[in-house]
Amino acid sequence: MNAPAHHFEASQAVQTMKILRATTEEVVVLVTREPGGGWPALRLLLDGQDYATIHPGALVTGDATVAEIAIPLPALPETRLRAIAVADARTGALAPGSQLRPIARSKPLRALVIYPAGEVYDHDKVRWYRAPLEKLFSDYFNIGDMIVFDSTLKLLDYVHLEPMKIMNPTEADIERYASEFDFVFVRGSNFIHEKMEWFRAVEVLEKVKLPVYAIGVGAQASQNRAIALPESSKRFWQIVADRCAAIGVRGAFSAETLGRNGIGNVEVVGCPSIFRTCNRDLQIRVPDQRAIRKVAFSLRREADKSYTVDPEAYLRNQRAALLKVDGQCEMVMSSHGEQEEKAFFLRDEAAREKAVAEFVKTGWWDGPDDARMRDIYQRRMFTFFDVEDYDRFAQSVDLAVGYRVHGVLPAVAHGVPGVLVAYDTRSQELAETLKIPVVPEEALAEGGWRAVYREAALKGLAQSYAASYDRMRGFLDRNGVPHRM
Repeated sequence: MNAPAHHFEASQAVQTMKILRATTEEVVVLVTREPGGGWPALRLLLDGQDYATIHPGALVTGDATVAEIAIPLPALPETRLRAIAVADARTGALAPGSQLRPIARSKPLRALVIYPAGEVYDHDKVRWYRAPLEKLFSDYFNIGDMIVFDSTLKLLDYVHLEPMKIMNPTEADIERYASEFDFVFVRGSNFIHEKMEWFRAVEVLEKVKLPVYAIGVGAQASQNRAIALPESSKRFWQIVADRCAAIGVRGAFSAETLGRNGIGNVEVVGCPSIFRTCNRDLQIRVPDQRAIRKVAFSLRREADKSYTVDPEAYLRNQRAALLKVDGQCEMVMSSHGEQEEKAFFLRDEAAREKAVAEFVKTGWWDGPDDARMRDIYQRRMFTFFDVEDYDRFAQSVDLAVGYRVHGVLPAVAHGVPGVLVAYDTRSQELAETLKIPVVPEEALAEGGWRAVYREAALKGLAQSYAASYDRMRGFLDRNGVPHRM
């Protein structure tokens, strides 16, 4: 056995003991000193049977108050080892993470995803669900969610993937999940807020004794404010927290939000979409401004007060920024799910006229004969329904700016410099976590891309990328997440 001692943040050391990760080869336990200065003895149980009693005090040297104990396991047939548990030898209380099936590294792994975002093909590629054109025009779907889902799949190591049913699962579904799958993951998205609906996810997870990993989830609010989660969400996140070493969040605001709601074991990791190429040695270009010709402007025209405090000023600033950038370079406006923009991209005449009426009504266009805006929409707009198409588009530009986190981050993942407009907590915290240059709305509106292009800030992004990559990879390792980073 080995017992390396590590120091942790106070929020992590809230339990006397906790299983951080478990495979069929070893179990790693986080142990905290008791108030009197001693270490609690641990009982390790395999498939409900006592295997060993571990005394951390004999293994941990120095005055550490928190330690990780790595306990090697015997070579057992994989069909036998169904559950690992750690208990306080004195009280019998089970540590969080107990009774879960350990990951069997020697076999191909099967994964369940909560809230997928699109159709998966070729193992780890995502496109939007096939639908008639009229449904594509009428439905709004967030392509950013699709990019995060695709990026997460590219990080994970698995052989088979299925969505976990949380609305109408049957007992047969739950039994199959428990017997045939190895782990569950929560796709990174804005899942930490007051209105999030988890349906029967808690019920399913309570019955399916598998590890659960959350990778890059985030809180959503238009400004930095306290978010009080409903009891159903608190219960969901507590189950996730008990099933992993730490919940991976986008940034400090998301970590603080979970902390205020009683979820302490949280780690800031950023977003999978910037690591989607799995290339730690990525070289992010920082060209001289004079060499920049083609700029991608990511649009987010639709936004309510959950995203921005003043939607009217937000729309006004975005229009001004779009036109300013368009006048400075060869600009392509990328749309990420808005219905009206799809009408132009798919060249449907009737849908386009309805779109123009909406643009005029909201003040996005000056009128139906707004020549500059019509020219942008007809000649310089890009949208997509397959993430691979955005990869190709991103690699064709010299700079990515705009309002979409997932218009900028996946471009950076291909070495393209990016600048993000900060208009809500989500974009601000991701920018801070990943060192993405972030600017106020007014800066891009008044000066265009040339006013916000700062080589020093972009060089900071380029120089910090490897460290950000290592942080995400280290998080996956500490949680025992099977990955390909």
